[in-house]
Amino acid sequence: MDNSNNRLKAAMLLIIGANILKKSPVYILLYFLAFALLSRREWKSLPALLGWAMLVGFLAEFVGTRMCLPFSCYEYVNLQPQILEIAVFVPLAWAIFGAISYLTASFLFARKYHRLLFASLLMVVLDLSIDPIMTSWSGWVWKTSTTINWFGIPWTNYAGWFIVSLVIFYLYERFSDASICHSLRKFGPPIYLLEMLTFAVYAPESVKVPTMVAFLISLVLVIPLSLKRLGE
Repeated sequence: MDNSNNRLKAAMLLIIGANILKKSPVYILLYFLAFALLSRREWKSLPALLGWAMLVGFLAEFVGTRMCLPFSCYEYVNLQPQILEIAVFVPLAWAIFGAISYLTASFLFARKYHRLLFASLLMVVLDLSIDPIMTSWSGWVWKTSTTINWFGIPWTNYAGWFIVSLVIFYLYERFSDASICHSLRKFGPPIYLLEMLTFAVYAPESVKVPTMVAFLISLVLVIPLSLKRLGE
């Protein structure tokens, strides 16, 4: 038990450090170090989720930049380095955000399909912050425009995010033992809200509004459900 508590504390410190250093490449390193610790006992199948997220995420981005599906038409510009015209950061981001969203949903929902759907919704809310930030400095550029959009980003992007996320989580649960110890699951909502908060804090002034709105949406979604779950 003491070793488990120590791993949890170390992992949470790494995650907090990652969020403080969010604008640095160290962000990714710290998260994966935390995941390595947690996968030893608290979440043994976490590597499987990370693997599915990177694989499906990369394939979705590969198809997306060539066939405009499922997100609509876009291309990577300033986000480097790239492999096959896909920024290396992107599949790693799918893994990090997928793990955070799934961990949060696993605490809030015991039923499988509620958990999968809510985790996918949380991924969409994350992208309400991610996409405005990345497009503000041309990390990627949208070629598609739609009448209904999120601060210039086509609504189809978010439909695509939901679908791809749902595929990732379904494959993970279908082929892995998705059990997570309770002592870790309860950290899901705070970690998720920390991510949303730091996106809003570090966002360029030009996209402060969408990131702040996204943060408020995350609060409305996560806090009441967390309080209900804690009260059970």
